[in-house]
Amino acid sequence: MERIERKSKDKKNDLKSIVEVADEITTTELKFTTNRASNNPNELINTKQANCVGYSAMFNSITNYLIRKNELQNEIEAEHKIGQLELFGINLHQYFESPFFRDHDFNEITDKKTGNKISIDPSVSDYLWINRISKK
Repeated sequence: MERIERKSKDKKNDLKSIVEVADEITTTELKFTTNRASNNPNELINTKQANCVGYSAMFNSITNYLIRKNELQNEIEAEHKIGQLELFGINLHQYFESPFFRDHDFNEITDKKTGNKISIDPSVSDYLWINRISKK
């Protein structure tokens, strides 16, 4: 909580700022692993190792904390989603036999007033520096 409070202290209470804070904390605190790892944000803060499930769980936890703290539940919704990774229209999961690559976790943040949605993938953000993704 201290990290969240410190990083969000001088930020606006809007969707863009909340996403930036959650992404920054998540990618700073976690390091990607293909090994088994917790998906509990309370444990991840100590273990520092996560796969896409853990990254999305932590990002979603931070985002929802900031939404509630700033009483924005009627304006912003954050959801942890599961999908497939594609690059240039090619499903990347077909190239892996491991059940680890069966699917992929990401987050979707909705501006309830406009209906606009932001899809963000904190693990891809950390690993490839691409934080906004497209959702089919």
